[in-house]
Parts: sequence; C-alpha cells; structure tokens
Amino acid sequence: MNEEQFFHGLLQDFPQLESSHAEHVEFYEEFLSHVFLADVVRWAVSLFSEAGHGSAEEAIVLRLINFIEGAYVHGDFAVRELIGVSFVENLPYSGQEGFRIHEHLTGNLRRIFAER
Repeated sequence: MNEEQFFHGLLQDFPQLESSHAEHVEFYEEFLSHVFLADVVRWAVSLFSEAGHGSAEEAIVLRLINFIEGAYVHGDFAVRELIGVSFVENLPYSGQEGFRIHEHLTGNLRRIFAER
C-alpha cells in the first residue's frame, strides 16, 4: 500500500474526515500528507476524549486505530514512516487530554508509542 492508497482507504472508511480533507486542500492549495494525518490525530483524540466508554464515537476511534495499524503492516516504507512521524508522534503525552487513547494501541503502534 502506498500513500495514495492509504489516504484513499482512510477517506473511504472514515467519511467524517472528508470535510477536513477538503478544508486542508483549500487552505494549503495542495495535499500535505504529514499535516493532514496530524489533523486526523487531533480529530481522533478530541472525539475519544469526548466519547463515553462503549459509545459510537469511541468505536470510530478504535476502528481508526485498527485501520492505521493495518496500514502500517501492509504499507510501504513511506506509509510506515508517515504513520510513525505524523500519527504516533502526535498522540498525547502523559498528562495531556486524551492520553488514555494510547491504551488502545496495538502491535506496531504500541511499540512505536513506547519508543518515542
């Protein structure tokens, strides 16, 4: 999976991000993958922070984490680098709102998070 396939799948599986994507492209006049994925992290953390346990919002975030983990496993070097630098590195640190999201990381994402 390359970056184009990754973002196509992301937007297809998470239509909630379509307006953010459109605003991103309009603002920057191009698509900046690292910046957009950092925006996705902020969206997910905000959604997760507001979500109740077992809520539909929490389920969306957990599905996103699973999608990102799958993309890391099946992605090429550029996708893995993008996920490490722009997704995991932008997750909240201890003491920040939404830090509990890290408890739901699995596999490679958990490993990268622990190493940061």
